[in-house]
Amino acid sequence: MDLKDVNKRIIDRHDVFYWQAERKITEEEADEIWRDRHSAIKNDELLQVVNESLTDDKCVSIDNVNPNKQESLGNVNSNRVGHLKSGADVIIRCHPRGVKNGYFYVESLAADLLNKKGLPSYKTYAIHDCQSSNDCSFQVIEKIQGKAVQKFLEENPEKEENIVFEIGKTMARVHQIQVDGFGPFDNELAKKGTLKGICNTFYESVNAGLDFDLKTLVDYDIISREQAKEFRKLFDKNNPLLKCEKAVLVHNDFADWNLLTDGKTINGIIDLDECVASDPMCDLGCWSTFFDTSRLDTFLKGYFSIAPKPEHFEEKFQLFRLRYNISKMTLRVRRYTYDKNEAFKKKIDLGRTHLKDSAEYFGISK
Repeated sequence: MDLKDVNKRIIDRHDVFYWQAERKITEEEADEIWRDRHSAIKNDELLQVVNESLTDDKCVSIDNVNPNKQESLGNVNSNRVGHLKSGADVIIRCHPRGVKNGYFYVESLAADLLNKKGLPSYKTYAIHDCQSSNDCSFQVIEKIQGKAVQKFLEENPEKEENIVFEIGKTMARVHQIQVDGFGPFDNELAKKGTLKGICNTFYESVNAGLDFDLKTLVDYDIISREQAKEFRKLFDKNNPLLKCEKAVLVHNDFADWNLLTDGKTINGIIDLDECVASDPMCDLGCWSTFFDTSRLDTFLKGYFSIAPKPEHFEEKFQLFRLRYNISKMTLRVRRYTYDKNEAFKKKIDLGRTHLKDSAEYFGISK
């Protein structure tokens, strides 16, 4: 695998709606890159390079990866818990060896913005992007106290309604943050302290990667060619629902594994590697793809306790829910070619149900 070529493609977020789905690498390359993301980087060598990036407070030890801990819930980075000399704990988010990240500066700037607005996120201690095939990109961030919502609800299922209500409220507060541009943010500008989307219009950002996604779903027999054509028409430039004059910060992955709780509120927002400048309704549509519809009413009650309900809410919600389902199913079927685990099979089945619901809502037959 030519890492120089892969890195050029993988950090390019032009024509990308949801990076994990439309990143410009093949299924075979994705398998090779992420297959050994934990075991390929040893703690002793990581400790050395991390301390070269840290200034005053050095890291004295790093815990071994534990797949059962909440730090291991993500699919992109290998997350390690480190311990600084001062006694503070950090999370070291390591990208696979030799692969550039291309979004750590965006993530850190977005987290800073959340913190400045009084929302619970992390501070960043250091960022390093790999310089060779033997190097690794990493981000050293504050370890926020709290339990991942996913883990908390597994242990306290009776608290689900309260926590889901708080998730809705917290997302609405995030959407009070206005940003420039649309779509994925420019990482080079983020290095200089500017958070700006790389697309000029909301329409452009929503249509990014759409043709690729639809072709993938047809090729994998998830939808028919006729359905793909009808879905495509819904995102035509003349659709008035694709008008958005000013973007807000959209997390784009506001799921249980990326939120921390103290049991009462949401006290940590993490994993901003999919954040974009977009219409707030996109975040709602994205959130709905993770779960069945039983959660939705409680989530929306929380959200609209903070934010006003927009005009044409149901139509916009259904449109953006469909757009995310198309991307998420592209991600799932591509990944299932090299990672045939039962969890992904269940997600594909859930996605089929969501796409069927969308087809029925828009009057599109098989």
